[in-house]
This record gives sequence, structure tokens and C-alpha cells, in this order.
Amino acid sequence: MKKVIYLFTAISLFAACNQEPSLEDLKGELSTAQSEMGALQVAIDSLEKKIARLDTNRVAEPVKLVPVQVRAIATQNFEHFVKVSGLVSSKQNVMLSAEGNGRVISIDAKEGERVSAGQVIIRLEDDFISSQLAEARAGYKLAKTTFERRARLWKDSIGSEIEYLNAETNFLSSKDRLAQVEAQLENSKIIAPVSGVVDNITVNKGEFVGVGTPVVRIVDLNNLEVETDLSENYLKAIKKGDPVQVSIPALGLNQEEKIIFTSQFIKPENRSFTVKVALDNKNALIKPNLLAELTFKDYQNDSAFVVPSIAVKKDLKGNYVYTVVSDAKGNVVKKRYITTGYSFSDKSEITSGLSTGEQVIIAGFNEVSEGQEVSVQ
Repeated sequence: MKKVIYLFTAISLFAACNQEPSLEDLKGELSTAQSEMGALQVAIDSLEKKIARLDTNRVAEPVKLVPVQVRAIATQNFEHFVKVSGLVSSKQNVMLSAEGNGRVISIDAKEGERVSAGQVIIRLEDDFISSQLAEARAGYKLAKTTFERRARLWKDSIGSEIEYLNAETNFLSSKDRLAQVEAQLENSKIIAPVSGVVDNITVNKGEFVGVGTPVVRIVDLNNLEVETDLSENYLKAIKKGDPVQVSIPALGLNQEEKIIFTSQFIKPENRSFTVKVALDNKNALIKPNLLAELTFKDYQNDSAFVVPSIAVKKDLKGNYVYTVVSDAKGNVVKKRYITTGYSFSDKSEITSGLSTGEQVIIAGFNEVSEGQEVSVQ
């Protein structure tokens, strides 16, 4: 202490004499003062410890305990879910093509309009076919009348067998001819095979179309489903009729639906099977090919030990949690090694290592260690 006083006295006298010290002198004096101050602090700490041992009347400062939150272990329901992506599709999504050749003479529906099954949407020219149909009907009528007369005569043993057979052949031939012409006339019409909405018409009135030319798409928005593939590991957990949570991110929709189909075939390329989920499209907002997210429940335990996943730690020996045990010292931390089962969201299932009633630390676990006394909040 005297050295420190002498040092400051020297500095004061030096300054009083208006003698400005150099930078190096000041740095040296600062280093010396810091060294002496450190030595003094060591001496002070040593004296305080000796006094504390000898002073029986001195009151010790209370130890500050780490605050923690605990949860008593008890059985509860635990569910595990698997989330996958799927694609919305329509069971009635039909692209119609022309079945005959001809020029478009009328378009009897508009895009966005709802049509019924059997309704004519597009008509092709049929003048030539209509004249052929009239001729075929007349030929069929004559051949039928002739055959019926020859059949009656042949029954009464009148006329030759050849005449009867010729009449029968002409009748059957004219019948086939009529059916062919009627089919050609029918092919001049594009008819809706299902009820739905006309989504797209690709031809205009007056255009010529050939057999196989795509002309109109019909989509039934009331009969939608989501299809996805699941790993074969879920075969036992997923079955027809199970509830599924369906989310359509693009629309912000969330609704519960049911599985309507599970494939009996495992795809060898990725070891998966197909699952289909029905969709209720009340407001007609959901469209085919939208991306959907499906959440399936694949596991449930009604009597599980569950802890927050964040409370589960791991070292070289395995997974563990911190528990609090009350003894003579107070609330003391104990490390308990555990075996975990499924984890979902922020919860983990504990299959072994804990017993009912044990107090597991769920907050403050990062600030404690084995054997440490803590304050339970």
C-alpha cells in the first residue's frame, strides 16, 4: 500500500513541477499500478477467507439457487402423426375427343357452364350422314318386311329354302348397315359422358376436326380426392375409413376427411402403396392438381409417459432427463437415463426409465447438473 501511495505522490510532484511525462513513462507506471493492485486484491481475498474461518459470529450469505419448473410424471394419451404431400384429382376429369370427321357447326355449351351427362356439347356437320341414314332405314324396313313374309311362307312349306335364306341375309345385312350409319351420326355429336363443368373448349365453330382431335374438357368438382403414396411401414397403421386432416395451403383450407382407398399393391421402386382421401368441395374452391398436405395418425398410446421433447438430453450413455428429488439438503437434481418412443410436435413418449410421480424438470434444465440444489418454482 505504501508503494502505491509513493507512486501517486511521485506522479503528483512530477505534474506540479510542470514536467510532462512521456507516453512510455505513463504506460509503465500504469502497468506497475495494476500489478500492485492485483497483488493487493489477492491479499484482501486471503484475509477475508481467514477471517471467515475464525469469526464464529459472522453470518454467511445465502446461496442463490437456480429456479426450475417441474412436471409430475403421470400417464396420458399420446398420438403420433405422419405428414405427407398429395395431389388433388377428380374422378370425373374427362378430355373428350372427336369420334368422327367433320366441320364444327355448333357449340352448345360455354366454358365454365355446368352440363349434365348425355348433354350435347358440340355438333359436327351431318348432312351426308343424314341422307345415308334415310337410305339405310328404308333398306332395313324393306328387308325386314321381305324376311318376315318369306319366314311365314317357309313355315307353311311355301317357297324355296334359298329364297328364305337370302331374305334373312338381306335383313341382317341391312340391320347392320343401319346400326353403322346411326353410329356415324352419333359420332357427329360430342356428348358429355359425365356431369360437370366445361373447363376448356379447344375448337371454334367452322373448324374441321378429325377423329381423335381433343375438343373439350369436363371436370366434376363435386367428386374430388387426394392421392398420395405412403411407405410400406404404415401398412398396419393406415386403413380405409380412418380420419385424415387435409390442408390446402394455397387456399388456407383445413378440413377432416376419410380414407376411401388403400392399394393392395406395393410399388417395388420405392416400397410404397397408394392412399386416396375423399374431399368435400362445398364451395367449389378446390381444383384438380392443387397441392395438399395430409396428416395421418399412425400411433396412439392411452397410457403413455410424455415429456416436452426439449427436456430430453443426450450424452455418451444415451438419452436422459433431469428430475428433482427432495432430501435433507432440499430439492436436489438427479439425472435419469430413459428410453424414448415416438416424438411428435413438441412431445416425446418415454417408454422406460421413469415412474409415476417423478418430478421432471421442464424449464431451467440447461442451468443445472447432477446433485445440484435448485429452487422449484
